[in-house]
Amino acid sequence: MNKRVALENVSKVYMNKQVLSNISLSIEENQIMAIRGENGTGKSTLLRIIAGIEQPSSGKVTYRNNNMKIGYVPERFPKQIRFTPSEYLHYIGKIGGISVKYLEDRIENLLHRFRLNNVKNQRIMELSKGNIQKVGIIQALIHNPNLLILDEPLSGLDSLAQEELVTIIGEMKQQGTTVLLTYHETNAFESIIERKLYIHNGNISETKVLDNQPVKLLIIKEIKESDVKLWDGVIQVEKKEDQLFLYVSSRDSDVILLRVLQLGGSIEAVSTVRGNYRRS
Repeated sequence: MNKRVALENVSKVYMNKQVLSNISLSIEENQIMAIRGENGTGKSTLLRIIAGIEQPSSGKVTYRNNNMKIGYVPERFPKQIRFTPSEYLHYIGKIGGISVKYLEDRIENLLHRFRLNNVKNQRIMELSKGNIQKVGIIQALIHNPNLLILDEPLSGLDSLAQEELVTIIGEMKQQGTTVLLTYHETNAFESIIERKLYIHNGNISETKVLDNQPVKLLIIKEIKESDVKLWDGVIQVEKKEDQLFLYVSSRDSDVILLRVLQLGGSIEAVSTVRGNYRRS
């Protein structure tokens, strides 16, 4: 695959605090990737650096094409906007150089898909949190970006809007868009995410680290290994004959047990273990 963005030894320091430490990362074309980690680990900072909104303290970010279109949805979209959704989106489209006819059709389509037609002429500052979030998402989508960056995009969205966003992300991938996102515990994105990375102590890796936190060992049957590897909360999977040994974070164990049962699996044993585990 071709690299769309490359990070080389990127670090970020805020007021003598090391937030990101020598991160090197390649983001491929036409890929949906999630950045995971606890609150305060630097996920939003990393996304802003990749989006070009913030500069690293050291290291560099290289884009395959300097004219690449980037759509960015911040974790907290501004609320005090006096424009209406229609006015604001037209303004964003015009400064982005989008043709009038395409812009009209694109805005109308996205307002309809996110069920905002009935509030498109109200001021954004008067809308509900969920509807403000929808406007924030649409402004990142209208110019069909090559790279779409979403920081906690599901915040405040109702279930129908969440489903629509997942559908749109899938459609954009089919058109060649790379999608990079963060999110809290949810199953909404699991069907489309192709790669997960984890931030821990300023470092990024393919593995999730739990430092001496309670871990549950679930022994299950009649479930495919490929079905569970990317579930949130699953740290490590081992296959032994016809059984799967799942090491999961204790706080996620009940949700994972329920999903196993919903998929027709059987639960052979559950126990608590302790130690440092890395997602395989």
